[in-house]
Amino acid sequence: MEEQTKDVIGSAMKLMRTLRRKENPAKHESRGAGRLLRILQENDGMSARELADRMGIRPASLSEMLNRLEADGIVMRRPDPADQRRNRIFIQEKGYALLKKMKAVRQTEREHINRSLTLEEQEQFVALCEKLTKSLEDFRSKAGEQ
Repeated sequence: MEEQTKDVIGSAMKLMRTLRRKENPAKHESRGAGRLLRILQENDGMSARELADRMGIRPASLSEMLNRLEADGIVMRRPDPADQRRNRIFIQEKGYALLKKMKAVRQTEREHINRSLTLEEQEQFVALCEKLTKSLEDFRSKAGEQ
């Protein structure tokens, strides 16, 4: 059963990645830009360090991502008025448009998935995902203690 579970989860994840690449409104999503933009949407003007911490990535990785996004007019770095050595990151109009497209793609995905399951199956699926998430969080927490 363990191997079957691994195969099912792996196949589902692979299909979701393939679908996202195919229906992706922009090349940025695959590099974590969607997550970056969703975080900034809630906290526009975060410092690069705050953003890297929130995303759980190295500042150097974030810098590469920001360079691409800034070159494409998705985000803009501005000096922090309180500390000119630091930059604040802001979403540009093009970034908000990209977020809107990404949201529409995600909504279409959710609707398709929901149509394939009954209401009872959807409830079971959510309960199982919550259980798995808690288990993975516990595992990560214990692994961090070692």
